[in-house]
Amino acid sequence: MGKVSRELKINASDRSKIPCNDPYEQDVSLLMTSFLMKIVGLWLAKDQVEQRRRDYTLIYTIIAILFGVWVQTRDFYYSWPHFSDCAYTACNILCLIMVLLKLFVILVNRKKFIDLLLYSYKHIWHTNYDFNEKVMLANCKRICTLSIALINCCAQGTSVSYILTPIMANIGQNQSDRILPFNMWVDLPLYISPYFEILFVLQVLSLYHVVVCYVCFDNLLCLVNLHAATQFRILQYRLTNVGGTSTQQMDEEISSVILSDYAKKCYARFKSCIRQHEAHIQYCNKLEGIFRIIVLAHILIFSLLLCLVGYQIFLADSSRTRRFIFIFHITGSMISLFLFTSSCDGLIEESSNVGMAVYSGPWIYLPMNNTGKMLRKDLNMIILRSRKPCCLTACGFFPVSLETCTSVLSTAMSYFTLMRQSTLK
Repeated sequence: MGKVSRELKINASDRSKIPCNDPYEQDVSLLMTSFLMKIVGLWLAKDQVEQRRRDYTLIYTIIAILFGVWVQTRDFYYSWPHFSDCAYTACNILCLIMVLLKLFVILVNRKKFIDLLLYSYKHIWHTNYDFNEKVMLANCKRICTLSIALINCCAQGTSVSYILTPIMANIGQNQSDRILPFNMWVDLPLYISPYFEILFVLQVLSLYHVVVCYVCFDNLLCLVNLHAATQFRILQYRLTNVGGTSTQQMDEEISSVILSDYAKKCYARFKSCIRQHEAHIQYCNKLEGIFRIIVLAHILIFSLLLCLVGYQIFLADSSRTRRFIFIFHITGSMISLFLFTSSCDGLIEESSNVGMAVYSGPWIYLPMNNTGKMLRKDLNMIILRSRKPCCLTACGFFPVSLETCTSVLSTAMSYFTLMRQSTLK
């Protein structure tokens, strides 16, 4: 535990690099994401006391999720072979499987995950930008805030619906007829106080942590994808303005200064852009190394999950309050799927556009001396490298883009049609 704590802490030298205008006070999306990740217990800690609190929170998160797994697996076992009840429990089990997988993958790659957060903290969320770059970053923050707010609203609506369903059903009922949010198959007087109240609170606490774990990693991945795409967009702007002046002013400047000095100045700035491009590519590779298994499981499970949720809304004979659970669930899932695939698609597009931005630079005005030849040679290399865009893949099988979203929805619709036909028969 002590070794992990040392890995997660931000040392004094790192804290000294944090500017006074902390983006945590300005970026709402980052605030929401960090808040949910702190509830799970996987976020940066500034000192030993805070890290110990993170460790205890993480242990509590694992216990709460395992309690939910135990409740749902027993419910599925005792509900068999009633198809409607099993389909309802299967939705919950699939969500728990996704949560466990995400948590397991992050814990296995914990050091890489924390290194990714530290790099993002120091080089993306805390760095100096000029006016135009701040405009691009502000647009990215607005999109992130809207995306994460939509996902969280649907997730909170789902959890509230799970809690309100038994409360509404228990109104006017006798003590022996009360129900819990989830069926409990244990040899205890469940519906007698205080056992009922204790189990109700335990299930609600477990439910809340499952919902938080279900969305927090998706929020973080969407946030990081959008910021990575913005960094490539900023790089395009810097490559276009590598000469530090506009094209119209360039002719006047070249007539008054030595071309070789101007070429050296351009080449120095261009080398800085090359280093930034290399850093962005390595950042995306780290992102791919951590989340590739999560992305694959997300794509594979999502089609079946959407099918089962659609069954609960349109085909199952359930109460109105229970339908609200799955209305919020399917809405949030589709929004999450679209925003995730859209952010991945934006990352592919912006990393590919780096090669096109090179053509807008001032390289045609540079002389054919050693510096000019070296710059043109490096320009060719960056154009060739940008032809292989950065992307997130489903464990290397295929890149994730907007086409993945349509494929998942099409597969889910096919499953739902088969289930509907078998139910009508």
